[in-house]
Amino acid sequence: MTFTDAPSRLPALASRTDQLADSAVGAVLRLTDGHDVIALAAGSPAPETYCHQEFADVTTRLLSQGGLPLRYGDASGLPELRSWIAARESAGLGRPVDAGQVLLTHGSQQGLDLLCKALLDPGDVVFVDRPSYVGALQVFRLFQARVVDIPLGSDEGLDRLEAALSVEERAKIIYVVPTFANPTGATLDTAHRRRLAALAQRYGCVLVEDDPYRDLGYDTVAPRPAAAASAVRMGTFSKVLFPAARLGHLVVPPFLTDVLMKFKQAADLGNSLLMQQVVHELVQEPGFLATRLERSRHLYRKRRDALVSALAGSFEGALEFAVPHGGFFVWARLPGGADATELLAAAVEEGVSFVPGTDFYATEPDPSTLRLSFSCTRAEDIVEGVARLERAWRTLREEPRS
Repeated sequence: MTFTDAPSRLPALASRTDQLADSAVGAVLRLTDGHDVIALAAGSPAPETYCHQEFADVTTRLLSQGGLPLRYGDASGLPELRSWIAARESAGLGRPVDAGQVLLTHGSQQGLDLLCKALLDPGDVVFVDRPSYVGALQVFRLFQARVVDIPLGSDEGLDRLEAALSVEERAKIIYVVPTFANPTGATLDTAHRRRLAALAQRYGCVLVEDDPYRDLGYDTVAPRPAAAASAVRMGTFSKVLFPAARLGHLVVPPFLTDVLMKFKQAADLGNSLLMQQVVHELVQEPGFLATRLERSRHLYRKRRDALVSALAGSFEGALEFAVPHGGFFVWARLPGGADATELLAAAVEEGVSFVPGTDFYATEPDPSTLRLSFSCTRAEDIVEGVARLERAWRTLREEPRS
């Protein structure tokens, strides 16, 4: 047998690979790659908010110290940065958070992966909002969880959640993006946050609060987190510094710290020490983070206003959408029962992209929904993008469906 000979039988893949699905956002980006398209799809931070010069200055200063910044670091993360995160979380929660409860991860997505490894067996139940963040749905399905979606931003939805928890013996996780959510832009009020925390506590679930947009409110201050002792808080530096940082963090209750540390060690032995040191140097500089956040909020507010104004004057006034008070996204519903997936093909022909809403639902998707992102597109391009989107909608409406 030579190395070029094909094996007589390929090895079987793990059963969990049956749950793998392509990223809805990634699929749209590949569809429009190489085209002159106004991007209302990707939920990326604006390049104008990246701290290019500050990053270069800090990196140069650290590397001038010799080889120390280039060595391996502790798998749990740079102690000084963990302490900074703990102090900030303590202030936000109104209760002390120990640095030992903080674990640094390769973005929030790895944090979700580690939590699922620690908590989920096949068939365990995860409750999510309806709709919910597609990246979280991918991870939960990969671990063969049964994902149940319930609208968590209403009293009726929380009543349904309580009824389900009272009979569901395998409930493990309640997952929510509580502030300026992806994809809807919605924010849970204080009462709903407290009730979610109380339900998780009563029924022995872990409440996972994925909060990457918390600092990006333009019109209102985000409500304080529920401060549940058994909750997991997730955050990231990607949205407020630069995406390439790929530096997220978990704040976890004590019963999870040891097991998550072991899983983190087994996964990658830790994040880049150099990147952690750069981020720590940046955020602990007096006034740096506050100044950058204010600039970012001003930019995103301007782009949000451009999108909302353009949408309000389009689609014959029949497009349903909610105005977000922070974050990156507007969630909309097409008039006349139009299918957003069909609209996407016509939209790309017109030179504009968005993400159809179907993949943001764990069950029974609404095909007329779509997510529009305004974060990384200039205001004047957003206005033109909506005009193109309306032309695509008119074209789709005029063409008979096969």
